[in-house]
Amino acid sequence: MGDYLIVGVHSDAEVEKNKGPCVMKEQERYAAVRACKWVDMVVEDAPYVTQLEYLDKYDVDFVVHGDDITTAADGTDCYELVKKAGRYKECKRTIGVSTTEIVGRMLLLTRYHHMGVKGADGELDETRVSDFSKVG
Repeated sequence: MGDYLIVGVHSDAEVEKNKGPCVMKEQERYAAVRACKWVDMVVEDAPYVTQLEYLDKYDVDFVVHGDDITTAADGTDCYELVKKAGRYKECKRTIGVSTTEIVGRMLLLTRYHHMGVKGADGELDETRVSDFSKVG
């Protein structure tokens, strides 16, 4: 898709505003992305909604994102402008490798750990779902 990879990483404030609480703090995310051998440059505090001017500032030809829906807090498509400009490419997401699924697994395993929920065979009983419900 390209020969130079620039990765924009959102600030904690942007993530919390648009997705909810952060699992990793921004400094941890910046370091994790920098540690990836395929990443040539990390842009810290990237805006959640991508603007063409921002791409031009870093001489970015196109944005690449997975095929999952990405909307801002107001419900708009985060990549609407770059899609209309023909500067958006999509890749298939890998099943089981989304932040939502990873957080879900972490919560489930934490529950298993603290409540000792095990099946008859001694393995984790994945049929048990949280007894907690959302308030508000």
